[in-house]
Amino acid sequence: MVRAVTFDAFGTIVDTGRDVLIHVARRACEDNRPGLDPETLLEAWDRHFFGADTETFFTLREVTSDALAKAFADFGIDADPEPYLEILDRMWLKAKAYPEVRTVLDSLDGVPRAVVSNADHEFLKGILSRNGLRFDAIVTSEAAQSYKPRPKIFEMALRALNVEPQQVLHVGDSLQADVEGASRLGMQTVWVNRAGLGRGRTDPEPDFEVEDLTPVPQIVRDLRKME
Repeated sequence: MVRAVTFDAFGTIVDTGRDVLIHVARRACEDNRPGLDPETLLEAWDRHFFGADTETFFTLREVTSDALAKAFADFGIDADPEPYLEILDRMWLKAKAYPEVRTVLDSLDGVPRAVVSNADHEFLKGILSRNGLRFDAIVTSEAAQSYKPRPKIFEMALRALNVEPQQVLHVGDSLQADVEGASRLGMQTVWVNRAGLGRGRTDPEPDFEVEDLTPVPQIVRDLRKME
């Protein structure tokens, strides 16, 4: 029986569009290399961020800072990443929940639920609090000292909710971090595909695919009827 639901945060319940990152990249280019295309700087920033060594745990902010410093170095920019990270933090702290989120959570009232996010703990708690979003548990990479798709962060959520993997539906926007990570433990998965992306042949397959969170309560009800 599905007894609990876990949600990814950014891109799933909280809107942190690419426009935030491109704004910071544009500011960095204007200040240091006016002729550099912000998209080009952001591509380098992304490459270093997603290529970061996660064997040794660093907070998300540390990884983000290191990746931006390396992107600066790629283009000969001699600048401190810190002021740009502060801009990023301020913009992310203003991030809002997607329009359907409160209705969806209200529809799941009585179903234990947690946020499982690659995020720094107090930072995420602040965003959720400002949006008036309440969960039975908030499990972050910082708290678990581990990033999705590795199992440790999901296992921490399972313990917090006191459920077995097969009793949980995990909802997230990343095929790798969310679908692959949760599926490995035997959790059922919902892929939130807001951008209408295609799934490649080698991509993990979710149990359900949705355009936003609106169908999730019905999915939970249907799964409960089948058991």
